[in-house]
Amino acid sequence: MSKATVLFAGTAMILYAGWAFFAKLATRNIPAEQAVVYTYIAALLAVGAYIGVNSGSSIAVATDGLWFAVLSGLCLGLGTLAYYIALTDGSVGIATSISGMYLLVVTVLGVVFLNESLGKMNVLGIGFAVAAVILLAQ
Repeated sequence: MSKATVLFAGTAMILYAGWAFFAKLATRNIPAEQAVVYTYIAALLAVGAYIGVNSGSSIAVATDGLWFAVLSGLCLGLGTLAYYIALTDGSVGIATSISGMYLLVVTVLGVVFLNESLGKMNVLGIGFAVAAVILLAQ
Protein backbone atom coordinates (compact mmCIF):
# COMPACT_ATOMS: atom_id res chain seq x y z
CA MET A 1 0.00 0.00 0.00
CA SER A 2 1.40 3.38 -0.96
CA LYS A 3 1.96 6.29 1.41
CA ALA A 4 -0.39 8.40 -0.74
CA THR A 5 -3.18 5.86 -0.25
CA VAL A 6 -2.76 5.97 3.52
CA LEU A 7 -2.49 9.77 3.53
CA PHE A 8 -5.60 10.37 1.45
CA ALA A 9 -7.59 7.61 3.17
CA GLY A 10 -6.68 9.08 6.56
CA THR A 11 -7.66 12.54 5.36
CA ALA A 12 -10.96 11.15 4.10
CA MET A 13 -11.59 9.51 7.48
CA ILE A 14 -11.10 12.82 9.31
CA LEU A 15 -13.24 14.73 6.80
CA TYR A 16 -16.00 12.12 6.96
CA ALA A 17 -15.96 12.42 10.75
CA GLY A 18 -16.39 16.18 10.39
CA TRP A 19 -19.20 15.61 7.89
CA ALA A 20 -21.06 13.30 10.30
CA PHE A 21 -20.59 15.60 13.30
CA PHE A 22 -21.65 18.76 11.49
CA ALA A 23 -24.57 16.91 9.89
CA LYS A 24 -25.85 16.07 13.37
CA LEU A 25 -25.56 19.71 14.40
CA ALA A 26 -27.35 20.83 11.22
CA THR A 27 -30.27 18.43 11.72
CA ARG A 28 -30.82 19.84 15.20
CA ASN A 29 -31.90 23.14 13.64
CA ILE A 30 -33.10 22.49 10.07
CA PRO A 31 -35.00 19.66 8.35
CA ALA A 32 -32.86 16.75 7.12
CA GLU A 33 -33.80 17.33 3.48
CA GLN A 34 -32.69 20.96 3.68
CA ALA A 35 -29.43 19.98 5.39
CA VAL A 36 -28.69 17.51 2.59
CA VAL A 37 -29.22 20.19 -0.07
CA TYR A 38 -26.84 22.58 1.68
CA THR A 39 -24.34 19.77 2.16
CA TYR A 40 -24.30 18.94 -1.54
CA ILE A 41 -24.06 22.58 -2.60
CA ALA A 42 -21.00 22.97 -0.37
CA ALA A 43 -19.56 19.69 -1.64
CA LEU A 44 -20.02 20.68 -5.29
CA LEU A 45 -18.33 24.03 -4.63
CA ALA A 46 -15.39 22.30 -2.92
CA VAL A 47 -14.95 19.75 -5.71
CA GLY A 48 -15.38 22.44 -8.35
CA ALA A 49 -12.65 24.51 -6.71
CA TYR A 50 -10.38 21.45 -6.59
CA ILE A 51 -10.96 20.75 -10.27
CA GLY A 52 -10.39 24.40 -11.14
CA VAL A 53 -7.09 24.49 -9.30
CA ASN A 54 -5.82 21.09 -10.46
CA SER A 55 -7.09 20.70 -14.02
CA GLY A 56 -4.85 23.21 -15.74
CA SER A 57 -6.36 24.80 -18.82
CA SER A 58 -8.65 21.98 -19.99
CA ILE A 59 -10.93 19.39 -18.44
CA ALA A 60 -11.03 15.98 -20.08
CA VAL A 61 -14.47 14.44 -20.43
CA ALA A 62 -14.71 10.65 -20.29
CA THR A 63 -17.98 8.76 -20.57
CA ASP A 64 -16.95 5.11 -20.15
CA GLY A 65 -17.99 5.00 -16.49
CA LEU A 66 -20.81 7.55 -16.74
CA TRP A 67 -23.65 5.23 -15.75
CA PHE A 68 -21.71 3.83 -12.83
CA ALA A 69 -21.03 7.40 -11.67
CA VAL A 70 -24.73 8.25 -12.02
CA LEU A 71 -25.75 5.15 -10.05
CA SER A 72 -23.11 5.99 -7.46
CA GLY A 73 -24.52 9.51 -7.15
CA LEU A 74 -28.06 8.20 -6.75
CA CYS A 75 -26.94 5.84 -4.00
CA LEU A 76 -24.96 8.61 -2.32
CA GLY A 77 -27.79 11.12 -2.45
CA LEU A 78 -30.47 8.76 -1.18
CA GLY A 79 -28.11 7.23 1.37
CA THR A 80 -27.18 10.68 2.67
CA LEU A 81 -30.83 11.60 2.98
CA ALA A 82 -31.54 8.40 4.92
CA TYR A 83 -28.52 9.09 7.14
CA TYR A 84 -29.62 12.67 7.89
CA ILE A 85 -33.11 11.45 8.75
CA ALA A 86 -31.56 8.87 11.10
CA LEU A 87 -29.56 11.69 12.73
CA THR A 88 -32.74 13.70 13.23
CA ASP A 89 -34.32 10.95 15.28
CA GLY A 90 -31.37 9.34 17.00
CA SER A 91 -27.85 9.31 18.32
CA VAL A 92 -24.99 10.32 16.03
CA GLY A 93 -23.01 7.35 17.35
CA ILE A 94 -25.67 4.80 16.50
CA ALA A 95 -26.66 6.33 13.15
CA THR A 96 -23.04 6.62 12.05
CA SER A 97 -22.05 3.16 13.28
CA ILE A 98 -24.90 1.39 11.54
CA SER A 99 -24.63 3.36 8.30
CA GLY A 100 -20.85 2.94 8.40
CA MET A 101 -21.37 -0.78 7.95
CA TYR A 102 -21.61 0.03 4.25
CA LEU A 103 -17.85 -0.54 4.29
CA LEU A 104 -18.45 -4.22 4.96
CA VAL A 105 -21.06 -4.46 2.21
CA VAL A 106 -18.59 -2.90 -0.24
CA THR A 107 -15.93 -5.36 0.90
CA VAL A 108 -18.22 -8.31 0.18
CA LEU A 109 -19.20 -6.84 -3.20
CA GLY A 110 -15.51 -6.41 -4.02
CA VAL A 111 -14.83 -10.06 -3.21
CA VAL A 112 -17.86 -11.38 -5.10
CA PHE A 113 -17.83 -9.15 -8.19
CA LEU A 114 -14.34 -7.64 -8.47
CA ASN A 115 -12.29 -10.73 -7.67
CA GLU A 116 -10.67 -9.10 -4.63
CA SER A 117 -9.48 -11.32 -1.82
CA LEU A 118 -9.76 -11.37 1.96
CA GLY A 119 -7.26 -12.93 4.33
CA LYS A 120 -8.01 -14.47 7.70
CA MET A 121 -7.15 -11.23 9.49
CA ASN A 122 -9.52 -9.29 7.19
CA VAL A 123 -12.37 -11.68 8.02
CA LEU A 124 -11.53 -11.39 11.73
CA GLY A 125 -11.58 -7.58 11.39
CA ILE A 126 -15.00 -7.73 9.74
CA GLY A 127 -16.25 -9.86 12.62
CA PHE A 128 -14.94 -7.35 15.14
CA ALA A 129 -16.55 -4.49 13.20
CA VAL A 130 -19.93 -6.24 13.23
CA ALA A 131 -19.58 -6.94 16.95
CA ALA A 132 -18.65 -3.30 17.61
CA VAL A 133 -21.72 -2.00 15.78
CA ILE A 134 -23.98 -4.44 17.63
CA LEU A 135 -22.51 -3.24 20.95
CA LEU A 136 -22.76 0.44 19.98
CA ALA A 137 -26.40 0.03 18.96
CA GLN A 138 -27.38 -1.29 22.42
